[in-house]
Amino acid sequence: MVLKVLFALCVALEFVFVPLFLKYSWPDKCWKSFGYKMVCSALFFGAGLLATKISGNTASFSTYSKYILIGLFLGWLGDMFLHLITDKIIVFGLGLFAFLGGHVFYIIAFQQMIARRYPDKGFFEWYEILAVAVLVGIILVYAFVKKRQGKLASGKLYMVIPVVLYAVTISAMLAKAFRLCIGEWLWGMTDDKVMLMMFITVALGAVLFVLSDASLGIILFAGQKKNRPLKIFNIATYFAAQILLASSIFFISTPVLYGT
Repeated sequence: MVLKVLFALCVALEFVFVPLFLKYSWPDKCWKSFGYKMVCSALFFGAGLLATKISGNTASFSTYSKYILIGLFLGWLGDMFLHLITDKIIVFGLGLFAFLGGHVFYIIAFQQMIARRYPDKGFFEWYEILAVAVLVGIILVYAFVKKRQGKLASGKLYMVIPVVLYAVTISAMLAKAFRLCIGEWLWGMTDDKVMLMMFITVALGAVLFVLSDASLGIILFAGQKKNRPLKIFNIATYFAAQILLASSIFFISTPVLYGT
């Protein structure tokens, strides 16, 4: 009971500290906003740890919870690097690659569950590849249009390759999340209530992450750094996504689905 209260407290405190972070990070980041952001990040990582303990998988430390926790920790690192009070490109690069690694571990977590549930399925199905190609294509077309309009920050052209790599990775994460949830819906024998929670925590969490990163791309590369509503949207969707993915441990790591 105590652990459940602590988990609920982690979630509730996000509603307190995220607005504080937004308040002190506008119009420019500072050490106070850095502190509040790291508290927010610690809360979603703590929520993942508590979900792992509450779901009863700490003895075997289930594959899913392990990879999700690594992804959450890399998110914490990414938040730290991206918000350090510096404009040095190496710090931004470390943050970008921390988040990139986090998405890779989310992909591994989803794929491990797919492989365990449906061992006859391949790593990538054709519709996943198509979905990734479409999503990345939309991003590239948007960037091309903004470049033609002169609204793409020309000084950031050296980021093209890492940003495209990041776009491919997060698109793959989204496709993999939906494959896990839809596969369970079409072929699984999961309880309807658990299945619904999978869609909410895994699929919706992945969607919110993509929306957050898309808005961040617009902020950084399309001259929207002073767009406060977009900044609020970016931060709100990001922390909601991380909390949902942390919460997914309840519904995927338990014996209800996979018998750890």
